[in-house]
Amino acid sequence: MSEIDPKQHSAEHILSAVFGQLFNSKIIDSRFRGNNVRCDYELEIKIPTEEIIKEVEDRANIIISENREVVFEEIGLEQAKALYSLHRLPDGVKNVSIVKIGSDIITPCKGPHVKNTKEIGILKIRTHHLVSPNVLRLTFVLD
Repeated sequence: MSEIDPKQHSAEHILSAVFGQLFNSKIIDSRFRGNNVRCDYELEIKIPTEEIIKEVEDRANIIISENREVVFEEIGLEQAKALYSLHRLPDGVKNVSIVKIGSDIITPCKGPHVKNTKEIGILKIRTHHLVSPNVLRLTFVLD
């Protein structure tokens, strides 16, 4: 298994937060392969239009350009359950690492991340399509 690029991983968190903020959606899977990142989102909207995809991409890039500091915090499992969606957390975890990208993007995660969003670059959504009625799959790259 190859290592995850901290830039891609941080960008995936930002993109997922934007989908959550705009459409009350959550990420259900992500794959990192070379320059491409594939993400699957469970959406409440039925048809993601080009305008929606462009809005998501633009909002993610605005957040990236804000030069936000990225910090980690570790909290207990019970506290994390009360505050966050833990649907992707492995079983048996006692403490949960939380990554914070500014004050509004806060996600459980132990993966590698940048120290500041200015390191990420520009996010470009390359492809998107529905893989089931409520699951959007997209790929993105960073320039």
